[in-house]
Amino acid sequence: FPQTNSRAFTAKTSCVRRRYREFAWLRRQLQKNAGLVPVPELPGKSGIFSGSSDEFIERRRLGLQQFLQR
Repeated sequence: FPQTNSRAFTAKTSCVRRRYREFAWLRRQLQKNAGLVPVPELPGKSGIFSGSSDEFIERRRLGLQQFLQR
């Protein structure tokens, strides 16, 4: 949920949905331009997960959020 205090936007908060492949694309673009700066890893796309699918989605969401913050 991006937030802004810019007068250019009428809504102060908006919801943006992204697919995993868009994060993978972003990471590839960052790697092309990063030089010697390491680009953080993405959380796993799939794999064996012992919890519910809701738990898997939440863990991935948190991992993607950490990727963006790094």
